[in-house]
Amino acid sequence: MSFPEEKIWNEINEGWSRMSFRERFLWETIKRPPEEWEVPEYGKFWVVALIGSKVIYFNHHEHGFNRSPWHRYGYIDAYESLQYGLEMAIQAQLEIINTGYDIAPSRSPPIPGEYQKP
Repeated sequence: MSFPEEKIWNEINEGWSRMSFRERFLWETIKRPPEEWEVPEYGKFWVVALIGSKVIYFNHHEHGFNRSPWHRYGYIDAYESLQYGLEMAIQAQLEIINTGYDIAPSRSPPIPGEYQKP
């Protein structure tokens, strides 16, 4: 079962409200209308931004935004399990732009809380 589109818009709007001005500038450049892309063996996830060979997508299993490489339109190459808010995923991308290095983690410890099943 797919994560409903109205919920992804809620996640985007909440993340945008927490963004700094610099994060918002980058977001405005890389954002795209949410579109479901496939992660082989994991199903469909909402892609919300593209920058070069990276996508930013919402992992509804982990309840967080993640970054992954992609090589074929419509397919996300790697399942990531971060529980980032959108603003944190955008900040990680800003750090790569500023430093030239991708040192952001691809996984995070679980964040306590109750989550609704999609």
